[in-house]
Amino acid sequence: MATRTERINDVLRGIRTSSPEVLGAVLVNADGFIVASVVPNEIDDDLIGGMAASLLGVGERIATSLMRAEMEQTYVRSSKGYIIVNAVGEDSALVLLVTRDAKLGLIFLELKHTVAELEKQLS
Repeated sequence: MATRTERINDVLRGIRTSSPEVLGAVLVNADGFIVASVVPNEIDDDLIGGMAASLLGVGERIATSLMRAEMEQTYVRSSKGYIIVNAVGEDSALVLLVTRDAKLGLIFLELKHTVAELEKQLS
């Protein structure tokens, strides 16, 4: 029987396998601590966790102050790609590192399925 962390890592590996444009996937808690991570060796997942926590905080403040709603997703676009942060339940977020040439519609579809699976694993 696989542990919860192993099952979560399997889910993260699944989105990387199904979408080659996804370079990395990290599940972080609300404080930015890594729950599970599937990233290339040259990427510092602790840095991702800290940055994701900052982005989550700003995104939540913007959503509640301006939209009077909870933040669901935010992303940053750069010349090399995207960092997508998507809420997973109330206490976690999925961070995806995605190449610039990715078709975001397909990525968002995969992201929706992945978030649903992660929510099952976390409950």
